[in-house]
Amino acid sequence: MVSTRFDCSCRGVPAARSATSICAVRTWTVGDRISTVWTSVGGAHRSRRGNSVFMELLRGRRTRHAGVDHGHRHTAYPCCPTCGTPVGHQGLDWLTGLLDRPTWHHRADQALAAATARREPVTLLIADLDRFKLINDEHGHLAGDDALRQVAAILRSVTRGTDLVARYGGDEFLVLMPATTADDALAVARNLNGHLNSARLRTVSARDGETILTGLSVSVGLASRESAARLEGLLLAADSALLAAKRNGRAQSCIDGDGQGWMFDQMVRPYALHMG
Repeated sequence: MVSTRFDCSCRGVPAARSATSICAVRTWTVGDRISTVWTSVGGAHRSRRGNSVFMELLRGRRTRHAGVDHGHRHTAYPCCPTCGTPVGHQGLDWLTGLLDRPTWHHRADQALAAATARREPVTLLIADLDRFKLINDEHGHLAGDDALRQVAAILRSVTRGTDLVARYGGDEFLVLMPATTADDALAVARNLNGHLNSARLRTVSARDGETILTGLSVSVGLASRESAARLEGLLLAADSALLAAKRNGRAQSCIDGDGQGWMFDQMVRPYALHMG
């Protein structure tokens, strides 16, 4: 059995505890869509098929075992023994490949300290996928996962290598941008929503089969400080701005005014989710 050390965002496992579960991840392509399904075994999640199947996956072999489709690409990741979440890449979110929450917090603290030493502005962006529950309810959770991966992919494309991009949890994403003003970060938010709104997301709906979703959008909260504050304060300010953006109609940004009120920026038409 493979063992590894990790921190899981479920916070149910101490950092020094070892995982004793294996997660088999099956990835296949439908058109230009990539989907992933994982099954955890070992420990509380042990499969009756036995661990030999998954050891073969670890070695990169293709199998014809029951429940494992021959010819598909397989990867095996350790799973959290508490919640069963795949944690194969230490420090990365298993679904999107972005930084996970604990790793982001650690690096963000370091980035804030460096910004303070250099007297540089720093801006935090929190993005929340609009109508995510509707996607899950109408099309299923695999379609919802595809939508989250779409947001993550576009976030990577519109941010810099020096920015810290993470999936914070659920449908929320974080971007800490060193040496960035609120106006510069607002341009990033506009770019994100512009690309996301015009993208054609090919997915498989649990209700309608293969389908294309268009008109996705995010609501964004921004908080910027000329002299870096504590991370907790920056998170609170950006989160409050995000809630204000949601209340104001979604598909827009709200900039925290640091005590001077809110500034809203409508980016795309709200409630524009369509199925093709």
